[in-house]
Amino acid sequence: MLLLVLLTSFIRQSWNLGVAFLCFWLFWENLTGGIDSIVWADNADIKLDVYCDIVSHIQEITAVVKPMSTLIITRRLYLITSLRSVEPPTTAARRWTLAIEWILGLGIPLLVAGPLYYVVQWLRFEVDGAFGCGDSPDGSILNILLIKSWTLIPPFVSITFYYPHVARVFYRHSREIDNFLQSNDSVSRTNYFRILALASIDVLLTLPFGIATVVLEVKNLLASGTIPLYFGWTYDHTDWQPESYSYTFIVSEGTFDVAQLYFAKWTSPILAFAIFGLFGVTSEARASYWRIICTLCGWFGWKPTLHARRARSPLGDIEFGERPAQNSMSLSLESNPSYVNHGARAQDQPEGGGAVMGEAEDGSDNDKDAIKEVRRSTAEEMHDERPTPSASAQATLGDASVAV
Repeated sequence: MLLLVLLTSFIRQSWNLGVAFLCFWLFWENLTGGIDSIVWADNADIKLDVYCDIVSHIQEITAVVKPMSTLIITRRLYLITSLRSVEPPTTAARRWTLAIEWILGLGIPLLVAGPLYYVVQWLRFEVDGAFGCGDSPDGSILNILLIKSWTLIPPFVSITFYYPHVARVFYRHSREIDNFLQSNDSVSRTNYFRILALASIDVLLTLPFGIATVVLEVKNLLASGTIPLYFGWTYDHTDWQPESYSYTFIVSEGTFDVAQLYFAKWTSPILAFAIFGLFGVTSEARASYWRIICTLCGWFGWKPTLHARRARSPLGDIEFGERPAQNSMSLSLESNPSYVNHGARAQDQPEGGGAVMGEAEDGSDNDKDAIKEVRRSTAEEMHDERPTPSASAQATLGDASVAV
């Protein structure tokens, strides 16, 4: 689902860089999480070492990207509401903003998942029964400061500095914001609301989940005794081979261990469903999905009909289809001029007769008798004035009547 959302052109716009980072890393974390739940559904065997190395570092990256993406989104909304512009006004400001967003969304997560995590990494990776492989930091205060604190600092900055301004400006100056969004082609009012809703949901989810994760981590460490500041480089990197823990062993360790694992595993799926609900079922997204399907089908020689072409097909049927049969009234009205003397009819027909004849074509039941009377009197007057047609003319009239 996140891959489909990521492929849409709206998400790939430059000002949605925070959403793009979030979708990209959530996609990989959820994909590897699904694979882990299948491979290690009923066992805790140590296998697929290289894969587990990659997965453990993806988990570290995603744990930082989720709060950082919230910060990027709310900061961008802050700039929009402050400058009344989607992009910064100058080239230097645009480059500075882009550099900050890339540092927050990619630089810091790679820094945390690389050297900072290696400082407190006391196992290559660990395998948890029913959950799969994952990271394995030590239980020190330094681990909380270097790794766990990133789940708290970015959303706290968003809530403290950026989000109140965005909400206040939107509440007090909603009409001005609407006018600006309507005058800007790169961002619509609906998309702005979706980004704001995503920032709100992410703040409401990321900060509480981060607090819960840190609290559970501290509770778990306190249950084992005192928490050291740092175990030491030698202690952490000696006997560095991966270890496995069965699900029964995890449950026996206590409720906090189980709750911590479930919190860590389910925050990403919840965010993924929230993102797909906001961006994956829109009309623009559905149109993008249909274009992707048409492209893929074209590779196999089948070209599905586009919706726009199907919408025009009924017009072709109307234009080239068989014409409907006309009733007897319209036939008689249309056939009279073919064999009635127009000059005599124009002189003898009373005023209003043409209007009455026109109303007859509308099918009014109340005027039919009047029309018949006018036609009868007109035909009698015309019959009295015009000469008797010859035999050839009578034959022609008879043929015309038969044809009608």
